Amino acid sequence: MQGTIEERIAKTVRGADGRIRKNQKVYDARYRFTDPRTGKRHTTRKRGFLRRADAEAFLLKINQDEAEGITTSHKPLLVREFMNDWLNTYVKDNLRESTYEGYEYDINNHIIPQLGQYDIKNLTAAHIDKFYSQLRKEGRVDGKGGLKEIAIKRIHRILNLALNHAEKHDLIARNPMHKVISPTKPEKVERDIYDDREVLRLIEIVKDSHRFEVAVALGGICGLRRGEILGLKESDIDFDKKLIHIRKQLVHLKKGSDRTKVKTDGSNRVISAPDLVFEILHRQIERNKRNKAMLLDGYNDEGFIVCYDDGKPIPPKRFSAYFCNLIKRHKLKHIRFHDLRHSGATLMLKAGVSLEVVSSILGHSSIKTTNDIYAHILNDVKIDAAKKVEVLLNFTKNFKNS
Repeated sequence: MQGTIEERIAKTVRGADGRIRKNQKVYDARYRFTDPRTGKRHTTRKRGFLRRADAEAFLLKINQDEAEGITTSHKPLLVREFMNDWLNTYVKDNLRESTYEGYEYDINNHIIPQLGQYDIKNLTAAHIDKFYSQLRKEGRVDGKGGLKEIAIKRIHRILNLALNHAEKHDLIARNPMHKVISPTKPEKVERDIYDDREVLRLIEIVKDSHRFEVAVALGGICGLRRGEILGLKESDIDFDKKLIHIRKQLVHLKKGSDRTKVKTDGSNRVISAPDLVFEILHRQIERNKRNKAMLLDGYNDEGFIVCYDDGKPIPPKRFSAYFCNLIKRHKLKHIRFHDLRHSGATLMLKAGVSLEVVSSILGHSSIKTTNDIYAHILNDVKIDAAKKVEVLLNFTKNFKNS
């Protein structure tokens, strides 16, 4: 066994019973290890074992880990140091900027304040369970109570990804998250959506509105996401074939709005739409051309379809606020703009469009996602289908008996 054990007399030490003792014999384990971050060999010691057997067991574990290729660093590495390093190397280099900013917020406002002081090797499932409990009680940054379960689940996912990275790079022997109970999945909240009459009424209300007409039609009829609508450019529309190419989305970043890749590979898609939608798109493009002719060099000609009068893109969060004010002003049933997407999907399903086609139009990563979100609507569709079959069978039966 590599390493040595040294005896010494400690002036004060806390005994196994928790009481402070003076001039107590203790044992220090001295050993060499390879720092996985640098590849260099170092000599260090772990001090203050009360029994020689405990020091020997520690050295044995060190030797076993090294024999199995587990070369965890024995220098302290605080959670705050590791999380910042992981954020600014792996996350920044491999994930999209909007994702990086979301991770940065949760790491700096929740994870580091509560767990940052621990040596990552000593972080346990108990520490993390206590952290989640604290978040539920008083986790909000504004000090107004605890975080919702969906926010804690998001933080759980970030922490697990980071500690998996630490385990993979031999900074820790094993990820303590394996022993942490995942936060419960929030119960689905059935949100208000608009039916076909309400969607048509909203389209009528926003007719000739440069800010809302296209957005309401694409959201309420085609089920597009807010960012996809705001990121749509004239070059994405094929009027001859009546196709809409969803390639980019507008996202909110610290530096301002930015046009980036769509949410997933499945979100990069081509959809068709009713003639009404293309009529609305055409009107908006003509409206933008008139504004450009009036403003000349003052027009920001980036090709955005839904934009300010001067052609500049509308920031996503600001657009949602505008939509909320529109609903209030016309005293309509309150919904979020994203609920128009759910309204559009519901209309398609009730119209008899297959789940697979609806999933493709919405740009979901899998048909399972669509099924999970719209299960309650599908149940209604199945009941309606059964009633239609029953009517048909009764008609056939009566026809044969006549």
